[in-house]
Amino acid sequence: MGLNLPPLVKYENFASDDEFLDVLYEYFKQDFILDKPKYKGVSLRLKRMPIRNNREATFYHITTKGKDEENRQIDVPRAERIRWIKPIIESNDKILMVWENNRKKEENILIFYEQENFLIVLRKRAKGLMFWTSYYVDKCYKIKLIKEYNKYHKKLKTPFVQRT
Repeated sequence: MGLNLPPLVKYENFASDDEFLDVLYEYFKQDFILDKPKYKGVSLRLKRMPIRNNREATFYHITTKGKDEENRQIDVPRAERIRWIKPIIESNDKILMVWENNRKKEENILIFYEQENFLIVLRKRAKGLMFWTSYYVDKCYKIKLIKEYNKYHKKLKTPFVQRT
């Protein structure tokens, strides 16, 4: 049992990185610029700057990896899942693990689709919520996320399904 998500945008189906990124950007525009996603009724904002190649910063954060913003490399597992982001954000399915955390003095809402090892991070801002990033997580980080989720809900004493 899982969410009904669109198919992956398979990297192997493209002749070049540029072609792959062009197609991904069309999906990004549709799902985040022309028809913004809503989390619990709140429209999400994007990190637009810095704009590179006429594309918003958030686009690069969900398709590439690396610490140096100017030299990020395509992260294929992350990028291939671009069409999953909006449906997951807008879903209220109990299969999703949702909790809040603080990282570097920033308040975040995390949405983790454990079955697919896919994490979405929304950042709280004074004027609402910002879609920050999303990525495919490895086994070690998955364990950390599950522990954080369980700890968060135990502390708040909210009803939840403990994950293992």
